[in-house]
Amino acid sequence: MPTRGMRPPQATSTGAGQAVGGSWVAPALAGLAATLLGLGIARFAYTPMLPALVAQGWLDADGAAYLGAANLLGYLLGALAAAPLARRWPMGTVLRLAMLLTVLSLMACAWNGGLFWLTPWRVLAGATGAVVMVLAGPAVLAGLPPALKPRATGVVFSGIGIGVVLAGFGVPGLAPAGLEAVWLALAGLALGLTLFAWRRWPSAPVRTAGTGATGKSAAAPVVRSLPLLLFTVAYAGDGIGYVPHTLFLSDYVARGLGLGVETGGAVWAAFGVGAMAGALFGGWLAGRLGFGPAFALALGIKAMAVALPLVSAAVPALVLSAFLVGLLTPGSVALASGVAASLVGAAGHVTAWGRMTAAFAATQMAGGYALSALFAASGSHCLLFAIGAACLAAGTASALIANVIIRRNS
Repeated sequence: MPTRGMRPPQATSTGAGQAVGGSWVAPALAGLAATLLGLGIARFAYTPMLPALVAQGWLDADGAAYLGAANLLGYLLGALAAAPLARRWPMGTVLRLAMLLTVLSLMACAWNGGLFWLTPWRVLAGATGAVVMVLAGPAVLAGLPPALKPRATGVVFSGIGIGVVLAGFGVPGLAPAGLEAVWLALAGLALGLTLFAWRRWPSAPVRTAGTGATGKSAAAPVVRSLPLLLFTVAYAGDGIGYVPHTLFLSDYVARGLGLGVETGGAVWAAFGVGAMAGALFGGWLAGRLGFGPAFALALGIKAMAVALPLVSAAVPALVLSAFLVGLLTPGSVALASGVAASLVGAAGHVTAWGRMTAAFAATQMAGGYALSALFAASGSHCLLFAIGAACLAAGTASALIANVIIRRNS
């Protein structure tokens, strides 16, 4: 039974010796490298690259937007495939292959073959990024004692924010040299991260739902289905809620308020600064409150941050809004993964977390299309922020109800 604060359960296997002393750091750094590659580079580097794709004639504006959507489709497919892959092959093997395929996708994009050439490679990058997102945390956390899980979770998912910052500053700096150089530089960095992580994944087998340590069928873990469903709904609300900031905040500042591209870029940089520390903040918060309460609190603060532009259009308020949403984007990811582990244990972590990630990916993709269409029809940035804040508020309520049910059943 999980404890009242939903702190991580005791590890069911002592075979993962990495938990002793400081030797947990090496697997955690492998997880950091994986999330830095799978999301920070393979996904979020596309945002600052998009204007250059249009300016340098690789794609028109519609094609560039379609290519971004293709990556979100791949992310959904990868989230659905991660748990079945982990049941069939060792988790470390799947993670290494996913990272190598990500490198390949980035290298392939260095050739300007047009939309039909680039699309399958961006779908592949989205899929491998989701596989990394689902499996990296469980691979690292499975053999750790409860006291180390929040700290290790923060390290693993901090790669997302680091990637946002590297992409935000690195891609515009390399773009004048040509997009071929940008894609190849990203591929080179991705290859370095893959080699760094290669031997640092835990060597002990990680049990997943439906398999034992030997790969034979085993009893499925007991899942507290209603709290898990409520937390999944909460995470799905986050999938929509953060979209207005990641797609429209800079445009709102630059064009909506007439403050110019430079100010819009400065506000986006605040998002990146927050994102860099977000997962570590989430791990710190979970260590004090437990994963479930910390997740609900993070979503509540994020809802207020998304709504802040509705209250004030002053630049300091917008910078604060961007920073908090950035902080709580990888922070929410880390906390949601910890919630899944707390509810179902190591054996069910991959399956539960994969489902939560798939729900997030589905609402993120649907929300991206729907909010873009709504903005095209209304021209109102504020309406988008209001919808995002409402979805996050609903997610907060769902998470709070889940925590109440857990406390009553403890």
